Amino acid sequence: MKKTLIVLLAALLMGGTAFGQAVSDRNVIPVAVNLNQVLRMTITNGGNIEFVFNTIDQYKNGISGDAVTNTISADMYQTDFTISSSTRWKISYGAESATFLGVDDPGHTLALNNVGFSIISNGAHLFETTGPQATTDTEELWDEQQNAEAGVDGAPAALVQYPADLIEDNDSGTQANAGDATDNDFTLVWRCGTGEDTNGTIPMASESLIDQNPSPDPDRYVANVLFELSVDN
Repeated sequence: MKKTLIVLLAALLMGGTAFGQAVSDRNVIPVAVNLNQVLRMTITNGGNIEFVFNTIDQYKNGISGDAVTNTISADMYQTDFTISSSTRWKISYGAESATFLGVDDPGHTLALNNVGFSIISNGAHLFETTGPQATTDTEELWDEQQNAEAGVDGAPAALVQYPADLIEDNDSGTQANAGDATDNDFTLVWRCGTGEDTNGTIPMASESLIDQNPSPDPDRYVANVLFELSVDN
């Protein structure tokens, strides 16, 4: 009887140990990450540029947003724009037509290279003349491999027909051009008839409007300049 009680007690103790073992439960909580593309170009000033030649000096020297005379505001010849992008980006640009076309007489044409521009980076992402990568340089900047190459010392590039690369990412693993409007803030400084042909890749017309032969016909010449922002793969 005594042995039986001991066996029963041992069995109860073992059973208690078995029933007291920890149990587990498992649940699943789905976690998702939605990356919605942000790609926006905003022109904040200078959405319409018009050069009006009224004096012989203007015909001789041209009109420029860099050196404006006759109390004309330089802002009239500057375009300010910002880029907001969640990914690396590029801008293609160019005139919609091969030449400026006359409004009064569509048969009148004016070469695109009479108009040119330089670019200034005002944001945190600046671009070197040797490549579109981050730098502390605040001069007028370009990439030598782009069609819109501004050359040495920020020489203005002539206007060309669409499409041509304007600004692109530098393909760096650490210095992408993605960012907001404070990162990517630019100014295009336009000019017309200034004879600035020092750009090594796309120079402006070397002769002023008054020296060209044949002389341009009096007319109002227009061309739509397109800017297309896209992902730079």
